[in-house]
Amino acid sequence: MSAGAYPPRLYAPGPVPVPPQVLAALARPVLHHRGPEFRALFGRVRAKLAEVFCVPGDDVVVVTGSGSAAFEAALLACVPAGAEVLCLRSGVFGEKWVGLGRRFGFAVAELAAAYGTEYDLERLEAELRARPHTAAVVVVHSETSTGMLHDVRAVADAVRRSAPEALVIVDAVSSLAAAELRPREWGLDAVVSGSQKGVMTPPGLGFAWLSERAWSRSEGLLPTGYLDLRRERERQAAGGAGSTPATSLVAALEVALDLVLAQGLEARWREKERLNAALLAAGEACGLKPFASRPSPAAAALEVPAHVGVKRLTGALREMGLHVGGGQGELADRIIRPSLLGWTDRHDLMLLAGALESAARTAGLAVEQGAATAAAARTWEASA
Repeated sequence: MSAGAYPPRLYAPGPVPVPPQVLAALARPVLHHRGPEFRALFGRVRAKLAEVFCVPGDDVVVVTGSGSAAFEAALLACVPAGAEVLCLRSGVFGEKWVGLGRRFGFAVAELAAAYGTEYDLERLEAELRARPHTAAVVVVHSETSTGMLHDVRAVADAVRRSAPEALVIVDAVSSLAAAELRPREWGLDAVVSGSQKGVMTPPGLGFAWLSERAWSRSEGLLPTGYLDLRRERERQAAGGAGSTPATSLVAALEVALDLVLAQGLEARWREKERLNAALLAAGEACGLKPFASRPSPAAAALEVPAHVGVKRLTGALREMGLHVGGGQGELADRIIRPSLLGWTDRHDLMLLAGALESAARTAGLAVEQGAATAAAARTWEASA
């Protein structure tokens, strides 16, 4: 493939490759958002989203906007103005929610972990005991900037022990439909995600689920207008929406959700975990070091030797027609983040492993011919 002949193949943690059936759904005639056809479609999509969220029968509200829009809406729906919020941060997205909370005037405290490492739960409990009026704890499940999957179930357990009234708000933007996530069983209060990652739909839709406890806190809070989740919940339960939704994206999302549910959530979680582990093994065979202590299936974060440089490696991959994520924030010049999060399988794994090996040699690393693909194949087969 010559560079520029086609858009680069996406092997980044979002947006992701989209199934052809989903793309075809985007070409269907546009539905009127107040008509019976869309109302029926919207009801089906919300029910299927609830299954993917592992909250069958509960409300999942769809927002026309990104996962960030859904997060903002959820935060404002259940946390009173000026309240104390504890944000757990260990990467770019945790830092983003710290900044957002402060812009909205919340009294934000931070609990930091080194990039790519777990949170100290004893420190978390001590922080919460010292802050008995904490209204909410915010945590990122899959921190794609570092390739780390945080144990949000353990975080929620720690919150319950030390601050039982605090809500647990989870950014699951890149973990939904990719990693195990059970909001009700794990005691989570708000979970948000987006369309352009694990559910394999183009960008433009955000999703928010709130527990009944979280919804009860929304009484009397200042409505936010477009992102008023309480209004959206009422309108969507009746089959409509508070504002004009992205009707064609909703139609495409239904096709993607059908594919996810047909595979089975647990089977999908396992497949994405296996693909990512094999991709990390391929990176190691190229002289790259896995960065996260508990890897997220959404991104294979690999540390690049300083003498090679991230841009040389990602540039070489782009010359082959592949777009791989680089580092973000303080990791911009340290890691790459190839991903098999979207419409991918073991054939994509082998393609990407071989391309990574070729790019590594181009960038100056001494890699034995076939080492990366062999490592990927061994890891994939061993995990069957």
